[in-house]
Amino acid sequence: MRKMPLILTIMLVATLLSGCTPASEAWTVVSPAPLPPTQNVLNPGRGFYDGANVDLLEPDQDAYARVRARGLTLAYPDATWLPTDRDLTQEELDALQRGFDLVRQSGFKLILRFRYSDKGDAPWNVITSQIEQLTPLIRENADVIAVLQAGFLGRWGEWHCWQASGECHDGATEKKYVLDKLLAALEGTGVPVAVRYPPEKARYLGDLQFDGYDSVPQPPAPVTGFADGLDGDARARIAHHNDCFLSSADDVGTYPNEPPERVEEWRSFVYAENRYLPYGGETCEAADSDEPSRSSGANALVEMESAHLDYLNADYHPQMLAGWKRDGAYDEMAARMGYRLVLEQAAWTEPARGQTWRLKLTVRNDGFSRLKRHYDVAVVLRRGDRTVELPLEFDLRRVEPGASVVFTSDRLDPLPAGTWRLGVAVRDPDQSLAGRAEYSIRFADKLDYDGVNWLGTIEF
Repeated sequence: MRKMPLILTIMLVATLLSGCTPASEAWTVVSPAPLPPTQNVLNPGRGFYDGANVDLLEPDQDAYARVRARGLTLAYPDATWLPTDRDLTQEELDALQRGFDLVRQSGFKLILRFRYSDKGDAPWNVITSQIEQLTPLIRENADVIAVLQAGFLGRWGEWHCWQASGECHDGATEKKYVLDKLLAALEGTGVPVAVRYPPEKARYLGDLQFDGYDSVPQPPAPVTGFADGLDGDARARIAHHNDCFLSSADDVGTYPNEPPERVEEWRSFVYAENRYLPYGGETCEAADSDEPSRSSGANALVEMESAHLDYLNADYHPQMLAGWKRDGAYDEMAARMGYRLVLEQAAWTEPARGQTWRLKLTVRNDGFSRLKRHYDVAVVLRRGDRTVELPLEFDLRRVEPGASVVFTSDRLDPLPAGTWRLGVAVRDPDQSLAGRAEYSIRFADKLDYDGVNWLGTIEF
């Protein structure tokens, strides 16, 4: 990993920057010291998630507060099970809304999946009726949903009926119904729907057909961009989740294995799609049951990087998690999961009175993955009790893992004469969360941060 200066240096420079700055311009250059590489940063939509404290049907403020107290910004409502024999009551719908409100108040987001039982699901008329009841709530609270896992069908809502002992649905028709409804509910929100088994996405999109998991053909071409760049194409709105990550050669049936080469074909397809789509889940064994060394700390780090892993359950499987801690890999996993944006350098011109000025940011990504959602970026200027924000057309999704990208904004508007504090804010695009520091992105640097990454001062 590249090392940065250990101290914050600020200097005035009259020179060319990247060959594109007039030599007469004076620049202030800031090179922040990065945080230690294993220090986790509580940034939204990434990292290990809480799988033990959140119940949307019985929201509890103390329990919800434990999510961020654990150093986590995501939670899965593991204790929330839907009734199997009836519609949701108004009291239950009200409780769910209180749960979403408390999530928002507590400053984290959800990995959300609705499900019925570990034995199966529910009668089809109950499932369809409850989906109709829940889709308005899903849409209303999309701001605090990081990923909506398709759910509703099969044991644990995982879309399979293997060893089910109760009523259970896992047919292509039922799966298409669920995806149709959830994609419609989240249209235009930027929240993806994730499926448990990769071939189901391809079948839903009409890319291939198969009768059973032992007859799945080769995967289609993976998605090649973000949803907003592909006109909202469903291909870029359906992600993958893996609830047996690193748990066997085929991740306990996650990938087709007939013929054997299908496993790596489909794994490669998923990992390629994960460049643009959020990906995560949980482990489900103490170690890879076929090749235990594959899930050891050092090898797991390599796999997480290859998978562009964004999130993983901090509570399951406890033995695999304990192994990573013994191997000394857990802290690095926690720090690098998802994106980890390091501000290598910031520079701005010293503007002449009444003249426009320029800003340049060099951002490196030390994470396993990258931002998968567009965040609003602004330069923030503060003097006394007055704050001015200037929007920047910077798309930080461009910073792929291991890469550095230079972002430049020319002709920024001047401000009234005086010394202004200067910083950069990276904010959630949902207006309900835009002013919240918990939902904004902190650079992994030793900078003052209060929802704004403060860089220095500028004189107008």
